[in-house]
Amino acid sequence: MKKFQHYLMTYFVLLLYFSFLLLPMIWIIYSSFRTQDAIFSGRILSALNEFTLENYRKILAVSAFSKTIMNSFKIATGVTLITMLLATMGGYGLSRYQVRGRDFFILGIFSSQMFPPVLILLPLYTWLLSLGFVDTYPGIILAQTMLSLPFTVWMLKGYFDNTPRELDEAARIDGCSTFGILFRIIFPIAAPGILVAAFFAFMVSWGDYLIVSVLAQSNATATMPFSLARISSSLRVKWGDVAAAAVLTIVPTLILFTLVQKWLVEGLTAGAVKQ
Repeated sequence: MKKFQHYLMTYFVLLLYFSFLLLPMIWIIYSSFRTQDAIFSGRILSALNEFTLENYRKILAVSAFSKTIMNSFKIATGVTLITMLLATMGGYGLSRYQVRGRDFFILGIFSSQMFPPVLILLPLYTWLLSLGFVDTYPGIILAQTMLSLPFTVWMLKGYFDNTPRELDEAARIDGCSTFGILFRIIFPIAAPGILVAAFFAFMVSWGDYLIVSVLAQSNATATMPFSLARISSSLRVKWGDVAAAAVLTIVPTLILFTLVQKWLVEGLTAGAVKQ
């Protein structure tokens, strides 16, 4: 009986905790299907005739928002690919080679995560402006890569530390080069950990507003968070449209997480125990 009460209390607490986290998201989704009058009526439950798809139709009909969806995918994909290429080689190098200043370099990578990105906005903008990269895909991709790269290098370095070095030695005896060992031997084995790092890099880019708000000067490079901020800062905020835009921003990440969650869980737990 005590064991049953313990389980009951545990699941009750977990239900309250996750309800607290999910309630705002559920409310946004719910509001995205309601009319403007229904949202301001003060009633929690709406009548059937107060539900509509007009909010989504209006948001998707706006060419600027449709453009930002493609911008977000292009920029997030570019950031993920570049980050993973550099982080994989950097993490492997720090894990396998005892270079001078290695520990100091690792400490510097980790310490960089303690500083808010807003501190580098002014010098970053000045630097990219001198290169002609303001309001361009390469400029935003480069800036967001700077945000995601330190943590992904540190993450993959820890994951490679738990990959047996005997594999490297066996491959090298067989005549495999360093890049061959990395991409033909280590990469397939460490795929779950690399996927976790890639998911993190994608999410950093997809949800970034700060960098884009400074570097994006037009709709040509604006992303979904930036477009969502524009919609919600108008003089007469249409909360149904804002909710619909927020749902459209969230849904792609939920679909991506659903597709890769099996490998994400494996990657998060595989490097947790030191061999």
